[in-house]
Amino acid sequence: MCADSTSSRRPRVAVIVINRDRPDLTDKVVDQVRNMGQGLETRLFVVECGSRPQGRSRHMTHWFRDRNYKGRYFGFNKGLEFARAEGEWDYFWFVVNDIYFPKGEDTLRVLYDQIATEPRMALIGPGEPEADDYQGCHPKPGRKWHKAATVHGLAWLMRREAIDEVGYCNPKFHYSQGAGSELSYLLYKNGWFMAYSDVATVFHDQSGSTYGKVTKISRHEYHRRARKFASRYLAKHYGENWDELFASVLPPDVEDNTFPWQKEVWNRALPRGKRFPALWKAGSWIKRHVFRLKPRSV
Repeated sequence: MCADSTSSRRPRVAVIVINRDRPDLTDKVVDQVRNMGQGLETRLFVVECGSRPQGRSRHMTHWFRDRNYKGRYFGFNKGLEFARAEGEWDYFWFVVNDIYFPKGEDTLRVLYDQIATEPRMALIGPGEPEADDYQGCHPKPGRKWHKAATVHGLAWLMRREAIDEVGYCNPKFHYSQGAGSELSYLLYKNGWFMAYSDVATVFHDQSGSTYGKVTKISRHEYHRRARKFASRYLAKHYGENWDELFASVLPPDVEDNTFPWQKEVWNRALPRGKRFPALWKAGSWIKRHVFRLKPRSV
């Protein structure tokens, strides 16, 4: 909602945090964000993506069945459903659990102050000063925010009208990579834009929160599947030159066109793990039953 339309009341923000069997991470980030948003009306939604009872956050508000874990954006879409079923919101703040914010920074309020004054800003995320795995995300002194081709999906504050018009990330991207790029194209194509804050910041634990930690597939296998899906999906739905199509809708004041870099990464296939290659070629039903097998006692 534009700044003028909420002038008679406090803006309403649904804060959505997802968890899959990592209460150690989720509790820490929730303890930070629950105290943010000074002057805003906020409500916390801590969504358990199929977590086992012992893996649930002490802040849990919602749970849904997700036996094989369908990924970050499937979880956030469920959180969006829960939030919209329980109230009317002006903004949604989508927060992953393997991040932390600078001590004493009201990141939500900073992001709100920046998005509220720009009616066509669809979403804004905090800058990442220490990131070495993402382009265009580094804050620069002397400015408040900058437009970006894509924004790392760690802590997006997104405007309700943009979701109503264009939607949120496609839940089919079970391995996350590529979902934000597709959304970026759809937003820019419809006259919206995305931004990074140069004031608010976030730090990302790149060791992983789920894959290789609490799921049966390794980090390597996660990245292999993520690249394969993103590469094939985007080429199928937007053509082999999808990166050029996506870039064609970017305005000239977007500093970093990240689409060619993303395409290069996703088209670079990773090898399967060396152990049991036939197993990884099998369907998920077969793998589930193999993993359940226990050695016979002798």
